[in-house]
Amino acid sequence: MFSIESVGGEEKVAGVAEQLTALQMLREAVCRQSQCLPAAGDALENPKRNAVAIELACYWEATAPKVGNVHPGATFSDCSYEDFCQAARCVAPILAGDDGAGDDGAGEAMAGLGERILRSIEATRKVTSANVNLGIVLLIAPLAVARDRGDVGRVLSTIDSQQAAMVYRAIALAGPGGVKPAEVDSKWDVTSSPESIDLIAAMRMARQRDRIALQYADDFLDFFENVVPLMAYELAMKHRPDEAILRGQLKMLAQRPDSLIARKCGAEIAEEAQRQAVECFDDHGNLCPEEVAALDQWLRSDGNRRNPGTTADLIAAAVYWLIR
Repeated sequence: MFSIESVGGEEKVAGVAEQLTALQMLREAVCRQSQCLPAAGDALENPKRNAVAIELACYWEATAPKVGNVHPGATFSDCSYEDFCQAARCVAPILAGDDGAGDDGAGEAMAGLGERILRSIEATRKVTSANVNLGIVLLIAPLAVARDRGDVGRVLSTIDSQQAAMVYRAIALAGPGGVKPAEVDSKWDVTSSPESIDLIAAMRMARQRDRIALQYADDFLDFFENVVPLMAYELAMKHRPDEAILRGQLKMLAQRPDSLIARKCGAEIAEEAQRQAVECFDDHGNLCPEEVAALDQWLRSDGNRRNPGTTADLIAAAVYWLIR
């Protein structure tokens, strides 16, 4: 779709650092790559612009040196930074309705939410065997077809049993970490395929243990009240997207335990990650490099099982929403 270097290379960041905030830089990059003017309609009226915003958000989320996550300087045993970039390229046009599949010019009518989610995960599977973006896809899919915050509830209400079945298939195909089928009522197990499917009801059942499920359960209330304002502030206060995203990640981890860590390692470990994230800031709100490095090492010390993946997914979705 576009050259990653042309929207996020070191030379581009350095060249605009004195003039633009990170948020301004990213918004201008979206317009430049989609060849539109900043005031030329919204992303829903321009699928290419929508796709560029999705890919750029995913790219910067993966590029920022976030603690415990994959980035250019850190890999996991089953995936690398390039896997995240390739996956972003694959899913962006699908989620944005810019892949030409069944395009009738009607935007959302082109494909249902479940279909977009399933096709995105199928496309991801063709470039990597690792689950690098299920959470991102689940979060961005409804946002990418919502006119504004108030429209998200309507978008979620369009998920009928047929579309829900596709979401179930996508989740099963991705193989999310920390899911323990033995602890989940088969009626609500999103890794199975029950005859009668109510996705939102299943998400409501999982809302206490999965922050992505919480978004579906409450029309993304937590996302808009907590995640988006935090990321908007950091991106507006910093010149470099990578620095703003790292700070945003640490603040989110300090505010509440990451639900993926909690599912995989238990509440005690997730709360310890939260405690260490608090210590990464001094009394003036500046990052403490030694504490950041210590937290990063601790999160990676258990075979990357302590990966704060849900926080990363929420950041990607928030960046997308702010720059689209």
